[in-house]
Amino acid sequence: MNKILSLLLVVVFFYSCSDYQKALKSEDVSVKFEMATKLYDEGKYVKAIRLFEEIAPAYRGKPQAEKMFYMFSQSYYKTHQYYLAGYQFESFASSYPKSEKVEEAAFLGAKSYSKLSPVYSLDQTDTTKAINKLQEFIDVYPNSAYLAEANADLKKLTDKIEKKVLKMQSNTTRFRIINRHWLLWIISFQIIQELFTRKKRYITNSILLINWQ
Repeated sequence: MNKILSLLLVVVFFYSCSDYQKALKSEDVSVKFEMATKLYDEGKYVKAIRLFEEIAPAYRGKPQAEKMFYMFSQSYYKTHQYYLAGYQFESFASSYPKSEKVEEAAFLGAKSYSKLSPVYSLDQTDTTKAINKLQEFIDVYPNSAYLAEANADLKKLTDKIEKKVLKMQSNTTRFRIINRHWLLWIISFQIIQELFTRKKRYITNSILLINWQ
């Protein structure tokens, strides 16, 4: 029984792979769309992305375009390709402002940029961009179901910027203290050097005076 089940699984696997390869090679965009949708529904986002990338230019303006670009954006997001996800969600929101998915797309677009925010010690350009995107979402959708999550993300990012600023101020203060210590050391050294020079001259003059006498 187990052998039969294993054999059936192998057959199904190769059959599905064969269908995927056929869709890739097909010149019919509807075949690609159907296979991409099937793969998306099965959670096979990487394979779906490959097909979405091929048919995206041809689907702009078509009735199925809204659904296709939503799945395309989600596929990038679910595979952690946040730069591409952010771009696609923003494009979706601007292209389909009356879509029932527009609010979700706007939020996930901002969320994608927040996912790109690095640790506070690194450059915070992406963090600043994410803050702007989240604030824009909150302003446009003040009653959104995603509002609490958006505010939580915004706080986390602003706290990170604040930590970065405090660290920079701390480093600046430490640098000034170190510089001050070096300056005091240099001044002290110069004073000691000057005293030594004066003492040396005094001794030299004294020897000359004794010899003259």
